[in-house]
Amino acid sequence: MKAPPQKTRALADVRPGYRGLLELARALDIDTAPHQRQIARAALGRERQVCVVIPRGNYKTTTMALVALHHLLTVPSASVSLGAASRELAAIAYSAMREMAEHPAIAGRVEARSVTSSRGALRVPGGGVLRVLSGRGDRAVGQTDSMMLLDEAFNLRDGSLLDAFESALVKRADARLIVISTPAPSLDSPLGRIRSRALSGKVTVRGAKTDATAPGLRYIEWGVPDGVSLDDMAAVKRANPAPTLTPALLAEQRERVTPQAWATLHCGRWGVGEAAWLPPAAWTTCREAGLVVPDGEPVVLGVDVGGGRAETAVVAVTDDLRVAAVEVFQGDGAVLEVTDAVRRLAARFAVREVAFDPWRWQGEALRLEAEGIGPMVAFPQSHARMVPASEGLHAAIVERRLRHPGHPDLDRHVANAIAKATGRGWRLEQSGRDQNVDAVVALAMAVERANAPAAAAELVGWL
Repeated sequence: MKAPPQKTRALADVRPGYRGLLELARALDIDTAPHQRQIARAALGRERQVCVVIPRGNYKTTTMALVALHHLLTVPSASVSLGAASRELAAIAYSAMREMAEHPAIAGRVEARSVTSSRGALRVPGGGVLRVLSGRGDRAVGQTDSMMLLDEAFNLRDGSLLDAFESALVKRADARLIVISTPAPSLDSPLGRIRSRALSGKVTVRGAKTDATAPGLRYIEWGVPDGVSLDDMAAVKRANPAPTLTPALLAEQRERVTPQAWATLHCGRWGVGEAAWLPPAAWTTCREAGLVVPDGEPVVLGVDVGGGRAETAVVAVTDDLRVAAVEVFQGDGAVLEVTDAVRRLAARFAVREVAFDPWRWQGEALRLEAEGIGPMVAFPQSHARMVPASEGLHAAIVERRLRHPGHPDLDRHVANAIAKATGRGWRLEQSGRDQNVDAVVALAMAVERANAPAAAAELVGWL
């Protein structure tokens, strides 16, 4: 947390140890909160592996950046690796470190390089270096670091990066590994395994804080205890020790996010892999009885083609997010029926774009585009595409920007859907094998493309 700006004084020397870290924080105009000081003490303590799990918005990145910069300035021949699930995530943490490194109080002591530089992101002239790593663990193999930092470990696609960091602790007797993250949606995850190891040791629980030690490992966690309602804002506040996160602000956030995101990211609950994706009554609040979109209006179509027992759906949405049409088909002939439905909708509305799942429908999309319908935009059902589409639809509904007239199939598919955690965030999934969600998936695709700039469209080609 930043303190009010003061007259900058150059720091004469950066001392090692906890007091030296606090002196550095004050020189950088960082007013450390009590929980940040607890994390800093642990990072400099006896255990060489420290894992901190805390809800979002509690200064995780600032704390980690401060610990890393202090280490870089005080440890001879320091070698620091900053790791995350992706380069984008690592760059967020690096930008905080770079901002600190460029503070006038330590001007000239650290050279800041581009995050893409192969020579490292931060370098102490004649001394240590901090490198940014991301994704796969093979990028960390072979390095001999004095400190390794792993940001948002809940988001790791696999355990290879964590394995590389943990195995590297044997290479230097003074090496340290700091892991800081929000909880993982599954206990069967790299971060969950650290937690299980820690909880098998000595555990102390005081309200929202759990402090555990196992051989070589210190684990600190803030979260709403099991059995306590996640609507108890006083309890949620205790799990969010940052002074800026007031009960009123947390209550506002409760209405903004999915129940799953609320439980995991803001309440510190573990193992929330699947949950309701909408607050109660949010969908019905968006219903506008008698809503009719006039013929000729511009629309975006979303087409989701099911397989097996799944249904196939096409949904039309206007640019201001009115649901103009919903058609749902079943059986083996659904692929051809939805193609005819797109033709009917194109004759009725000004179709600005058709977003479609290319699985089983690529050939039909090419035929329709050759007929002058489209452009056709392939929308694969990957996490990379469906996570932002799911989150965008959720936001449009809870913010009441989307309006729909009420359609039995769409209503049913909305009710059938759940929020399922992935390594990139949550996405819409069916709650059971026979619970179809194709119409709500088509709606999410259409809303995503309705909100996208028209120039982003890519043609799939011509026959």
